[in-house]
Amino acid sequence: MLVLLLFSAFFSFSEAALFSLNQSDKTELNERGKNGARLQQLLYQPEKVLNSILLGNLFVNILFFTLASILAFRLKDHSGLAFGIGFGSLLAIILFAEIIPKNISVRIPLFCSLLVCMPISLLVRLLRPLLPVFSFLNLLSRRAVYPNFTPEPYLRVSDLERAVVLSDNDAALLKREQRALQSIVALSDMGAAEMMIPRSWLKTFRPPITFEQVLKEIAGTLPRSGYCLMTEPDSDEIVSALCLTRLTADNLENHWNEQFEDVIYVPWSVPVADVFDRFQRSGLSVAVVVNEFGETIGIITMDDIITTLFTRERGRSLGLLNRRELKLIDKNRWHLTGLTSVRTLERRFHVSLREYSSLTVGGLIREILERLPRVGDRCQVANLHFSVVDFDEESGIVVELNVL
Repeated sequence: MLVLLLFSAFFSFSEAALFSLNQSDKTELNERGKNGARLQQLLYQPEKVLNSILLGNLFVNILFFTLASILAFRLKDHSGLAFGIGFGSLLAIILFAEIIPKNISVRIPLFCSLLVCMPISLLVRLLRPLLPVFSFLNLLSRRAVYPNFTPEPYLRVSDLERAVVLSDNDAALLKREQRALQSIVALSDMGAAEMMIPRSWLKTFRPPITFEQVLKEIAGTLPRSGYCLMTEPDSDEIVSALCLTRLTADNLENHWNEQFEDVIYVPWSVPVADVFDRFQRSGLSVAVVVNEFGETIGIITMDDIITTLFTRERGRSLGLLNRRELKLIDKNRWHLTGLTSVRTLERRFHVSLREYSSLTVGGLIREILERLPRVGDRCQVANLHFSVVDFDEESGIVVELNVL
C-alpha cells in the first residue's frame, strides 16, 4: 500500500507539473538539452499524456483501495480498527497523493517536469495501444451527455474589417486603435508571401564569418532586412540569423557567434497570423518562407509584423524602398512601386482582382503581359489603367495608375 501510495503521488505530481508550464518555461526548454527536447515532445501530445497519467493513477488507486478493503474485511471483528484503516487510507490518498505533491510541483513546474519527463514518456509508450480505446470512450461519453454542437462561423475576416471601419465615431475606439485593430484582423487573411522580404533582397553569408567580414561585404550599408543571415556551409539554405540593429559593443567583442539565433520555416501560403503565433511559441524572430518545392523565397521577421501592426501605412515598399505604396500625383492618378500589394489596390479602389494569382502590382502586370514588364508597357484591369514609367535595377519598376 505504501508503494502504491508513492506511485499515486508520482502521477499527481507529474500531472500538475506538466500542465502548469507557462510560455516562458516552454521557451526555456530549447536550452535544456535532451531532457528539454523529450519534454517538448510530450507537450506536443497533451491529450495522450493526460490520458496516460489518469489511466495510471486510476489503476494504482483502485489497487490501493482494494488492498485497504481486504485489510479492513480481515479485521471485521475489530470494527474500530477496520474503520480507522478505511478512513486513514482515504486521508492518505487525499493528503499525500494529491494535495502535497501538487502543491510542490506547481511551485517549480519546469524543474519537476524535467524530472518526470522520462518515466512519463515510457508510460505513454507502454499505454499507447490502449489510448485510442479510452479516447473513443471519452468522446462517446461526451457526445452522449453533452453533444456541444458548434455553430458554423458566419463572420469572415472581411466582415470583421468592415465592422472596425464602420464603428461609431462616438465609440471608445481612437483612430490609432482602429488602425491597429484593422491590421490585426488583416494578419489572418494575409499570406506569408505578401509580407516577406524577397530572396533577391537578402544578404547571406556562409560560415565561418566574422564581424569584420560582414562590415566589408555590406560596405557600411545596413541590409534591407536588418539581419545578417547565415546559410549552411555547402548550400544557400538559411539556418540562422542575427539582428544587426540590436548589436552592442560587448556583443561584437566577446559573443559574436553566440548572437545568431535559429530560424523557423513556413510555407508561402500560411497566414501571417500563424507565423506570428509560431514566433510567440518558439521565442524566435525570423521565419524563412519556402515554396512548394522547399526552396527559400524570402523571410519574414518579427519587426516586419510589428511594423505592419502599428504604422500608418502598411506594405513592403515603405520598408524596402523607402517609398509609399500609393503616391497621389493628380486627380485619379497615382504612382506605385512593383512591390505594391494587390490587396492594397482592392481596398483603396474597391475592385476585385481575385482572378489573378499575383500578390504584387509587378507580378500582376507580368501575369497580364505574360513577360517581364518594360518601360512603356500598358495594361488595364477593370477601371485601373497601368503604365510602366520607370525601371531601376535597385528598386524595380515604377508604375503610373490612372483610375478611369
